[in-house]
Amino acid sequence: MGPLVVEPTAKHDSSIIWMHGLGASANDFVDMPRYIRRPSTRWIFPNAPVRPVTLNNGFPMRSWFDIRYLGGGEVSGDRECPIEAKESDEIIRGLIEDEHLRGIPYDRIVLVGFSQGGAMSLYTGCRYPHQLAGMVCMSGYLLFNETHMEEAHEENRQSPILVCHGSRDDMVPFSSGEKSVEFLRNNGWPVDFETYPMFHEVCLEEIRRVGDFFESILT
Repeated sequence: MGPLVVEPTAKHDSSIIWMHGLGASANDFVDMPRYIRRPSTRWIFPNAPVRPVTLNNGFPMRSWFDIRYLGGGEVSGDRECPIEAKESDEIIRGLIEDEHLRGIPYDRIVLVGFSQGGAMSLYTGCRYPHQLAGMVCMSGYLLFNETHMEEAHEENRQSPILVCHGSRDDMVPFSSGEKSVEFLRNNGWPVDFETYPMFHEVCLEEIRRVGDFFESILT
């Protein structure tokens, strides 16, 4: 299934690519343009491939990459499948290139995601060979920090990053978000970190903060 798209109502000058979480679909966030009003922005909500997920007893569901077990707060390890993350990276790169072919400069394209989708936002954004407008990771974390520095591209070392995380998150531990932010900051990425008293979910205050972030990078 292809991505869901919300077309701009004014002259198209920017694009936002928003990835859903594990087991969800593009429908999860397709209402965001109603809450974050950006008339000139084209919104793209892709669907992850359907894959067996080890964590869920091998049950097939939409997943950007396999997760073998729940983490206890470490940034990364052998928990996720790097081959499938790379495959999903190619999907997201294709969407970026589609927007660029529509005439949108790379630095007017934003990657956003929730949970697994947030991990993919950071994964693709930090490795992309052209500077993007920015990245948003909501209730997610940095994948494969052990290879991150050698795979990251200099073009996006200065791209703004917003990380949001619930302090009560019972799926992706708050410490995973903290350690991801610490790793990125220590290695030179500009990161804003916002926390909310919530579980593995999204709240209105967070959505407003994401909207403000878009406004600051897409002026």
